[in-house]
Amino acid sequence: MQFKTKKKFKVRLKLGGIMVFLFLILYIPSFIYWIYNKNICTDVVRNGEIEQSINIDALIVRDEYVIDSPSDGIIVKDAQEGEKVRAGDTVATILNKASEGFIDELKVLDLRIIEAQREKAKNDNFFSGDIKNIDAKIEENLMSIIIDSNKNTVSGVKKTKNILDDLIQKKATIAGELSIPDAHITSLKAQKQILQESINQNKKDIVADMSGIISFSIDGCEGFLNKEAINAMTLENIKLIEPQDTNKNMEDLNAVFNKPVAKIVSGIDYYIVFIMDKKCMEELGENIYLDIRINDINKVIDGNIEYRSEEMDGKFIVAIRTDKALSDTATLRKINVDIINSYCEGLKVPVKSLTDIDTLNMTAKIGLVRAGRVEFVPIKLVGINKEFAIIDNMDKKNASRDGGVAYPSISLYSSYIVNPKNIEEGQMVN
Repeated sequence: MQFKTKKKFKVRLKLGGIMVFLFLILYIPSFIYWIYNKNICTDVVRNGEIEQSINIDALIVRDEYVIDSPSDGIIVKDAQEGEKVRAGDTVATILNKASEGFIDELKVLDLRIIEAQREKAKNDNFFSGDIKNIDAKIEENLMSIIIDSNKNTVSGVKKTKNILDDLIQKKATIAGELSIPDAHITSLKAQKQILQESINQNKKDIVADMSGIISFSIDGCEGFLNKEAINAMTLENIKLIEPQDTNKNMEDLNAVFNKPVAKIVSGIDYYIVFIMDKKCMEELGENIYLDIRINDINKVIDGNIEYRSEEMDGKFIVAIRTDKALSDTATLRKINVDIINSYCEGLKVPVKSLTDIDTLNMTAKIGLVRAGRVEFVPIKLVGINKEFAIIDNMDKKNASRDGGVAYPSISLYSSYIVNPKNIEEGQMVN
């Protein structure tokens, strides 16, 4: 009896051990998967673009000629800011102090004329139906007179004539009432003409001496900041240039005799001038043609390096010539720009998702998620900056494993590991 009990105990112990063993086989991998997989972040490959650029403050240098005011007074702009004008065009008018009251009266008269015209239109619409009815009745009664005359009915003709006289009188009354608004409008227009002549006698036109871009933004740098000045610029005098507040000047409509009120930007190009240190110049390399983003107007333009000074205290003065956005920049002097050294677009991923980065040969690896496991795949770097990279598949001749089996290709919406640190080849990923 004791032997049977021991035998049953051993059988149960053996079955228990098997159950524990099976449990551990199933549980431990799941536990490990839970521990190591819970912080794995994945994303999908998307299309995007990156650029390498240098942000810098700059000056706009251009050939421009100021127009002085012919008298004291108020500026009335006849041309829009940044508009192209021809030589001989009137770009603005200066009204003297005596004209200020006339202008206010002119505005009041314009409003009165508009209101009178509205009232006249209402009256015309109101009486137009009555006049049509009267005309129809007059025509009907004229026909009756003709018929009665042919019949020699004297009494009938007399009666109809009386009705016809009443209709003609009514029409004349309505016509007289309609003529009153016309006379009022004519009188207002005559007053306006007299005022306009008075204003014309007290105004002086500002005429463009040359063709170009008109601007009413005067910053005080027009007299010295031109193309000829670029070669003579130094680090010190560039730093000392402080343009006036052009927004304030443009809002001020008061003109002072012999002081600038407008300027003409001549030519078809201008220069973006800036100071760049030696390291940034090395990043530009031998590039002559560059793209520049003018952040003040959020516009990308192209240009070429026209001037590069000798090194001065580890810095250079650079001038880029461009013929783009001439009107848009007419009000600007000090600007902030991005000098775009390189640009590319394609499959975009964060740099932190790449391993084995080789910027010399422009290669790296990325952890793709395939069938729930991580697979590190070599890729080609099309472009790279501090945060992102544009990637592509390796050439087929360079992308084969031992035995000639090709690596999987990267494509749009491929799933990848965002941060491959401590991630191993073949590791399970949810």
